[in-house]
Amino acid sequence: MANPTDDVLTIGAHSSFGKHEDRAYARGTCPSCGALQFIVIAVTKNRDRIWLRCISCKLAIAVNEGIASPAQKPLRVPAGLPGEEAKVWDEIRECLGVGAYTAAVMLCRKLLMHVAVAHGLPAKDGKDRAPNFTQCVDHLVVEGIVTKRMEPWIDRIREVGNEANHEISPVGKDAALDVATFTQKLLELAYEMDDTMVKADPNPEDATEDSTDETGAIGEPVRSINI
Repeated sequence: MANPTDDVLTIGAHSSFGKHEDRAYARGTCPSCGALQFIVIAVTKNRDRIWLRCISCKLAIAVNEGIASPAQKPLRVPAGLPGEEAKVWDEIRECLGVGAYTAAVMLCRKLLMHVAVAHGLPAKDGKDRAPNFTQCVDHLVVEGIVTKRMEPWIDRIREVGNEANHEISPVGKDAALDVATFTQKLLELAYEMDDTMVKADPNPEDATEDSTDETGAIGEPVRSINI
């Protein structure tokens, strides 16, 4: 029986490769801290299996035939999100990253309804009933968070969300990303704009310039990996 490590090259090991070689580094985006470079800890000889470690946060990543684990979370985190909203948005991005598209859409729909309540819509009516999706959308329009021009996107969430909730019909990647992208914009309008205004510095000459180079201290690697 073949040894499972027979075809594995490891950094610093005999007859493998050293940390000063170009092939010891790879470029991608860390799913944990967003850093752009990795050190290659080990790789199979045909390069279909790679073990990486983030140079910044030390996260370990396995790449099997081009599929990385943990997966990169798409989209971004709007500034100013309260704790609960931030947790749900992070879960939505995680769902997208691992291909759980139906779950991502259902959470987007739920988050939209939560944003409406957080911006003044009563959580219960006189009959102790929670608002439905249409009532939440109408409230967001009245409050000016969602404009008339954005209503077609709301319809998109309603359409895809209804399919996810009432039918056993998996949501595809494109539809899920459509819904999530709009949800990100909604969060930016509902929270990020106000947060930006609050943090605006009236004395910009006193602001400390961020001189961090996002490419890191190590030179340009020779290989890019989708992470």
